[in-house]
Amino acid sequence: MRQAKYRKVLWVILLAELALLHVGVLLRLYVLRWEYPQVRRLALLFPIWAAGTLLLLLWQLGSYQRFRRKAIAAMKPVEEGWIHSACEQAASEVELSKAPALYQSDAVTTPMILGFLTPIMLLPDTRYSFAELRMVFLHECTHAKKRDLWYKLIFTVGSCIFWFQPAVWLLKNAAFQDVEVACDQSVAADKSEVERDAYAEFLLDSLRRGRERNKAYSAYFYNSKAVMRARLQVVTREQEPGFVAGAAAFLLLTAELVVCVGLLGVSVRRDVREEAYQQEAAVNRYLGYDAPDGFTDTAVEAMTGLTPVDGESYYEWRMNAMEQYPETEFADMTEAVSGPWQLRVKTRASYLDTVSDFVYRYRMYYEDPERGSAYNPEESSGYNTLEIIDRTLLAGDADEYVCRLLFRDIVWADETVETGLPVDGGRYVENGTEYRYFDWAVHVKRVGEFTYELVGVAETQQALAALEAAHPEDAKAAFASLPMLDLKQQDGCRARTQDGVLQATWDNGANWRDVPISLEKLTSRGDEMDGQLSGPQEKSYVVTDEVTAFAYGGSPSVPVSVTFSHDEGKNWKTIVVSNMDTSVRRLFLSFPDAEHGFLIFTGDRTMHQEGSTLYVTRDGGENWSPLTAETFYGYGGSHSLLTGAAFVSDKVGFVTGGDGCWRTEDGGNNWKQLTVRVPAVEYAESYTVYYPPEIQDGKLVLYLGMEEYSELGGTKLRYESEDLGQTWVYTGIVYRR
Repeated sequence: MRQAKYRKVLWVILLAELALLHVGVLLRLYVLRWEYPQVRRLALLFPIWAAGTLLLLLWQLGSYQRFRRKAIAAMKPVEEGWIHSACEQAASEVELSKAPALYQSDAVTTPMILGFLTPIMLLPDTRYSFAELRMVFLHECTHAKKRDLWYKLIFTVGSCIFWFQPAVWLLKNAAFQDVEVACDQSVAADKSEVERDAYAEFLLDSLRRGRERNKAYSAYFYNSKAVMRARLQVVTREQEPGFVAGAAAFLLLTAELVVCVGLLGVSVRRDVREEAYQQEAAVNRYLGYDAPDGFTDTAVEAMTGLTPVDGESYYEWRMNAMEQYPETEFADMTEAVSGPWQLRVKTRASYLDTVSDFVYRYRMYYEDPERGSAYNPEESSGYNTLEIIDRTLLAGDADEYVCRLLFRDIVWADETVETGLPVDGGRYVENGTEYRYFDWAVHVKRVGEFTYELVGVAETQQALAALEAAHPEDAKAAFASLPMLDLKQQDGCRARTQDGVLQATWDNGANWRDVPISLEKLTSRGDEMDGQLSGPQEKSYVVTDEVTAFAYGGSPSVPVSVTFSHDEGKNWKTIVVSNMDTSVRRLFLSFPDAEHGFLIFTGDRTMHQEGSTLYVTRDGGENWSPLTAETFYGYGGSHSLLTGAAFVSDKVGFVTGGDGCWRTEDGGNNWKQLTVRVPAVEYAESYTVYYPPEIQDGKLVLYLGMEEYSELGGTKLRYESEDLGQTWVYTGIVYRR
């Protein structure tokens, strides 16, 4: 390794090893061990690392730009022919294909090569002899031939990225020194003793004059005193210069690599042990244990022996129990947990915490025993993929209870849709993901001080009916506010944006046809909504067999427009509805039949108030005209932010928002505010937000939500009407999806 050119390769290899060590080994140790809290806390260091890297990169870039401007400002071409001849002779001698352009600049004090793509040579305003310039040009042309500027840039970027690692700075120092030493070794390789002595004398003279600091973006003839001493040793053949920094970096990286590989081995061995444990558990977890009674009359009957309890009573009991039964460590318990149908809790007040774990194991017993056996809530191993929507105590107490669990699970691409269970609560597609919904009543009994056992499972509706029959008075109060699942009916026709192109389908997604509206126009809105839309705005389009129409625009650049088709997208036509409205927030489009269309768009928002305009077409979208209502759905021409607007016939329509629900039965000329009875349920005063009615099974269904603008999701009061919304009947509390 006496030749510096070989050490240059070594330093690059060590830098690559350092990068792989952090990106590869440490990624395996930390990122893949994300489940451990101490590992997650390491994420707090990421902003510090990113800030340090960014600051160093900006500092290097700024330093380069400042020097470049300064050098260019003082730069002028070298006019002396003999200097050009000396440079061309040196370039030919080192076999450089083209001599670099020569310039003189007062901004530098030593000769240097500058520029990554097209190197140029800068000379200071100093008188040199022909022999001296020949040495300079030989040295700098060798740098240009070997592309040493790129070599130095690699280590500079590496030190910016791994600024926290001492080894990278040692590598950088060693690499920068050997760039110069290797260059001098190449220049002096075939020179006579006289030429070597002259070269050494010139180096000493440069050492006396030089003031520049070595930078990543240039190759100087003069370097630091330590580097110049190393260069003199090479030229005079006194001895091979040492590389203490490189040796230290090598030893440091070797030690770190040994430690990390050891930790990696421990981690892999732990994974192997856990995998072996899970495989063993998959064989033995359910072995010898039958599933508890589920979805039978016997399971339902066993639940009726418990007294229904409302949520308020449970809350009071739990607060008292938390004081009476403090948290207990599992290691202090003497009760044994036997089989998959028993679980422990840390305090009796948290007894409902066992329900989701019991349900997961019960499902996996029928669907995937290996996956279910791998799940151990006490050690956080395995995967519980349930998303709990509602967990409510129906009957009993901490010794024995029935709990309602409403939950859903993702249907994975490689799984069958069928659950293999007697009861499936329904399926629903949300944002392209398919879910299975379940609504179960879970019967659990305490068999030890902190140990609970699964007794049985039933449909929630069957359990409620049985409990109401057995305890009519208690059940009436306890179950009055229990929400039921309500899945939104899915339309057979829909629209989407695919690769920036709007598309529609009329056969439930089997085939798609492009809609001639650019994404820029489709997502353009006023009301400071730039960038908030990535596709067609909800409720702003209609896709049916009779008519397909998209409403869009309402900004200074795109007028309110409707693009429509009456032949399933074979032919399209675009009509500008309004050029005057440039601050539109929402567009609500309805086509109750092929000829009659209604477009309500809102805008000019101020706080939580806005105005709106109604346009009507009676010829399938060819012509639109504004309709001035005799009585308005609001106060003084404005109203709260609308949540929706829909016409269910050419005469009957609804507008909804935080102010209530208005109904028209003459095509929008006159509006009357609806009033519905809010039952005596928990948080009854919070149900103030209306959503437009939907047609379900020949009936109109109206939803009244809490103070949140979310039509799908959350708790809603549900009402039905069989006379197009003149009268409404309350049908219960639901979870809307």
